[in-house]
Amino acid sequence: MKPAAAVGLLAFVAVGYVFWTAQAPQVLGVHPETETVPSNLLRLYVDFSRPMAGDDAFEHLQLLDSSGRPIEDAFREIELWSRDNRRLMLYVHPGRVKSGLALGDQLGPVIEQGKTYTLRLLPGMKGRNGRPSTSSFARPLQVCGPDHEPPDVGRWTLRATPERLEVDVDEWLDHAGLEDFLSVEGVQGRWRAEGRQALFFPSRRFAPGEYRLVVDARLEDLAGNNFIRPFETPSGATPLPSDRPAAVSRPFRVR
Repeated sequence: MKPAAAVGLLAFVAVGYVFWTAQAPQVLGVHPETETVPSNLLRLYVDFSRPMAGDDAFEHLQLLDSSGRPIEDAFREIELWSRDNRRLMLYVHPGRVKSGLALGDQLGPVIEQGKTYTLRLLPGMKGRNGRPSTSSFARPLQVCGPDHEPPDVGRWTLRATPERLEVDVDEWLDHAGLEDFLSVEGVQGRWRAEGRQALFFPSRRFAPGEYRLVVDARLEDLAGNNFIRPFETPSGATPLPSDRPAAVSRPFRVR
């Protein structure tokens, strides 16, 4: 092969490799973004750069203990994807989170207070375009004590301008829920969750006046506690009333 032809072939291969790699899905991040999670953590979210094919996620997912060994039955292996197939919700197996259930009695909790774990995603998970992911991803999780307290909208901080509403929540909440379970009464717009903050962008600028933030009471924190009831009521705790509202709200003013 002539030198010029060889150079051309190498350039073609290099361009093809770059294109192939660029089309491969990558992990963008894991929610919640905090490294410290409660010992009764219920769910995690994994964001991908491209729509994923599904049906092979748990072949490429592991939760490792502090010694690097995969934990058996760490997740409830049901693939729950967002509408655009870019976000995967992982359920830490509820049967090992809620006390008194057979699986938890048999295997014990998935994670324990004071220990560190690693969520690892292995290469090979396929995107909808047929390309597999080509790189691994690891996220450490440091575990603190359990959380049995429902969230409290009264502790949230609201800041409003004509262009947007900023909502700082009192604890880490379900990432997808912050986008799906918040609304501003009578106002159309879109929500975006960023860590412990939810941002609302109205379709039309807020006019000066009084408004109301409405929160679907099903919105949960990291341990599955919502505004209706805690995921698990500790022994001896006073139960919440059974007639809890379907939504809670907070007024705010735009000047």
